[in-house]
Amino acid sequence: MSFLDLDLDLELQQQLIETGFSVPTAIQRQAIPPILDGRDLLATAPTGSGKTLTYLLPALQHLLDQPPRTGLSPRALVLAPTRELVSQILRVAEPLCTALSQQCAQIVGGVPYGNQKQILEAGMDLLIATPGRLLELDEKGWLDLGDVSFLVIDEADRMLDLGFQDPLKQVASLMPIERQTLMFSATLESDAIVQLAGALLKGDAERVAVSEARALAGHLEHAILRADNDEHKLALFKALITDPAVDQALVFVASRKQVEQWVNIVRGLDIMCDGLHGEMAQGERTLHIKQLRRGRLKVLVATDVASRGLDLARISHVINLNLPLKADTYVHRAGRAGRDGCSGTVWSIVDTLDWPKVGRIERYLQQKLPRLKLKGLEPTKPEPEPVRKAKKPKAKSKDKKKDKKKGARPATPRVTRNA
Repeated sequence: MSFLDLDLDLELQQQLIETGFSVPTAIQRQAIPPILDGRDLLATAPTGSGKTLTYLLPALQHLLDQPPRTGLSPRALVLAPTRELVSQILRVAEPLCTALSQQCAQIVGGVPYGNQKQILEAGMDLLIATPGRLLELDEKGWLDLGDVSFLVIDEADRMLDLGFQDPLKQVASLMPIERQTLMFSATLESDAIVQLAGALLKGDAERVAVSEARALAGHLEHAILRADNDEHKLALFKALITDPAVDQALVFVASRKQVEQWVNIVRGLDIMCDGLHGEMAQGERTLHIKQLRRGRLKVLVATDVASRGLDLARISHVINLNLPLKADTYVHRAGRAGRDGCSGTVWSIVDTLDWPKVGRIERYLQQKLPRLKLKGLEPTKPEPEPVRKAKKPKAKSKDKKKDKKKGARPATPRVTRNA
């Protein structure tokens, strides 16, 4: 199948050809036809599978099929959990919208309200936004979603992790009930996802799952390196980050304070490095990402704000200095390396305190991650035994407690029946 086989406008198909897209990915083949038929959709697909175009192409086709916009309300809305993901979606959407004479814009937190008021007053056809900031603008009386007939909720599972369940429903209440809604999630197994889908999607919504959300991309190499202590971890990290095979690296840590600490360590090795965390101003975050894309940085140290939504083509290595609390976040972190089918490497330096998370991740993935030892930096301690959850003792019934007080009852004799 090619994009020519899909029921897309000729202008849209021409744009795909000019930008080098000819063969749709698996998620695009399965999801785009029912979306073009007007069906609601609940879908999952692994990182790097072409999910963004899966909903942007039908969204643009929807805009082309509608009468020209007359008011300020957008006709298509894409909601994403983070500023970085919104910016990433806009980067894909802008050239397509420009070629089709459609206006698109983004609304995110961390930006002055006055600028966003001007954006809303200018109007747009496609709006890409975070739900929290949209509700803030609605409280100011600046937001109009009365003409939205095509809604996309991207990374719905991450939305729920960030506590956006009620904000999503509030945003949905600001637009017409008669609309088409698409929801994309890394997993469809969660009860919360099912409940959210039940609240926002029609009962006959199409369900598409391209592959297991737990699957690791086959072009990535993974390795666990055990660290005896902080000094050993530092020595391992220095050896890895100075490896000539590293083109650009994304280093994950657990907190803002650690971002600052490890940025200074990397800079001490005469390597161009900056940090990224959720408390950073939006302008600064955007600048650091642009510098990485332009090759002016070799290393970006970040919290999990960078685990999703960043498409950085030159990231060859992901290094975990702290493993994530949730096992599926490991998959998303890993997906930042080796984009567009290129090979990549994921190294995790794990100390004793972090070791139980290895077992949690391996149980989630249903596979063991390879162990790696660097010559001269081998761990001196044996690998910790896997943590096994102790079985909870069965609660004693109230009757048995009473029996202890009154004395044991005589055993009831069994009655054996003759055959």
